[in-house]
Amino acid sequence: MKKYYIFIILIIIICRCSAQETILKKNRLTETITEYFNVLKDSDQVKEGEYRAFYLKNVIIARGKYTNNQKTGVWYFYDTHQQTVQIFNYTENKLLYEEPVNHKSLQYVQYLFDRKFTDSDQVTKPIRIGGRSYGYLPYLKFFQLSDDYDYWDQYYYTILELLISPGGRLADVKIHIKTSGSDRVTTFSPDIFSEEDKQFIPATLNGEPILSRIFLELRVTDKGTLDIY
Repeated sequence: MKKYYIFIILIIIICRCSAQETILKKNRLTETITEYFNVLKDSDQVKEGEYRAFYLKNVIIARGKYTNNQKTGVWYFYDTHQQTVQIFNYTENKLLYEEPVNHKSLQYVQYLFDRKFTDSDQVTKPIRIGGRSYGYLPYLKFFQLSDDYDYWDQYYYTILELLISPGGRLADVKIHIKTSGSDRVTTFSPDIFSEEDKQFIPATLNGEPILSRIFLELRVTDKGTLDIY
């Protein structure tokens, strides 16, 4: 009888191992960023195991783990210079580290709040899980620069604008193409984004959540798509 139970246990272990057999895949998120992840061999829509995203093939900007298609455990996010910008525990839904606001972080990201405040007030910025080099990628994929921009102006720059509600929800998405005298705006409905991509940690003023906007400067590629700096 004892041997019988041992045999059954071995069968269960073998079945479980077989069920978790995975295949490595890669996917290009932007012109410069590629993600590598594993999917179940018998279900290629289910991510399982280690995840990595690289900028220019060898600069890691995100690493973590999937369990049954869900981000689990501690994930690390970096900028394009390999500096840690954020650490987040998805299992506990807890932010472990966020880079402080400084001249480097403000080089490409700016924040606007709907409340006036003084130097004595305690203000926190809105936070997108994934950091500034990885977390904003989902908002770039729906934009394509139209052909007339090639003749419109010799110089322009692009800004992603996100409106974040006091509840930490994505309320509006805009892409600005700016020149010295013009601002062309393309608006996207938040409904086209996944539930995860609608979630933020809201800005606060003295502990109270407030409405805020995030402005991220982007790069236009030769193909007319958007990418990070």
